[in-house]
Amino acid sequence: MAKPPMTVTDALRMNRDNPDAIIAAGEVVDMRFQSGNQLSLRAAKLFCLLVQEAGIAIADDKQHRIPYSVLNETFRRSKAELLDAIYELHCTMVSVKVTSQNGRDFTKSGPIIADIEREDDELDSAEIRFEFSKALRQVIANSTHWAALSRRAVLAFESKYSLRFYLFLSLRAGLRKTSEEFSLDDLREMLGMEPGTLPRWQDFRRFVLDKAQAEINHLAGFRMGYEPIKIGRKFAGVRLFWGLKGRDELIEAHKELERPRVGRTARREGKVEQLAQDDAILRERLAASLASAPYGNGATVAQPASRNGAQPA
Repeated sequence: MAKPPMTVTDALRMNRDNPDAIIAAGEVVDMRFQSGNQLSLRAAKLFCLLVQEAGIAIADDKQHRIPYSVLNETFRRSKAELLDAIYELHCTMVSVKVTSQNGRDFTKSGPIIADIEREDDELDSAEIRFEFSKALRQVIANSTHWAALSRRAVLAFESKYSLRFYLFLSLRAGLRKTSEEFSLDDLREMLGMEPGTLPRWQDFRRFVLDKAQAEINHLAGFRMGYEPIKIGRKFAGVRLFWGLKGRDELIEAHKELERPRVGRTARREGKVEQLAQDDAILRERLAASLASAPYGNGATVAQPASRNGAQPA
């Protein structure tokens, strides 16, 4: 008899003693934003933290509470700024694709946060109380598709698009499939980009794809790569690659997450420069020795194992 698939609830129980693990339902990770809606980087990080804070009770019809002081330890922002991020989650409409028990696919829409209460006093014990929307709770309760994210990695990203790619690829990095093609329209929808944002390919590549690739390869437990797809002279899509990191790369990523944020960009760019130098040296050696095997420059990518109890990355 086949073993039943592990549910999100099972994964939450299994990882509840791991302070770095954020268990996210696959349907939630793959959620799409309604037209005109998207999350700022701060709100996206806050959402991940609220999911972790709710823990095993995330699918319950209940009110969750968290002190401002706990949030401020992470964000170090004013109460007003934290409230702005909370209200952003309350006002943002998303759609998630789900499958009913009889196998029929349908789309469920609703806000992320359904209800918010806040205490106005300035005491350290002042709380924010919130409830996840019914749509979100039902999706999570029935999900058998999930990813284990790293809290430290989530908080380290500097671009909202990098964080979105991290979430998106976290569901795929541990699978046999290691690449997939996406049209630019599909990618823009997945990223929650408003129409007219970065319409030129050069800008989309520089500020979205290259930024995400650099941050993920520096901080995550998997690597990401891509290559453009052209139809005629027009850039029409992207082929994404992903793959789990080896032991040495994992150690370097974890070391970086332990370091202070100050200097991170310089460290990342320095690493890129060193890799480019190593690549050039290796090419010269291969050319000199007339190596018969073609040399590949490592476009492969991926994200940490994210299912069936794998460690977050």
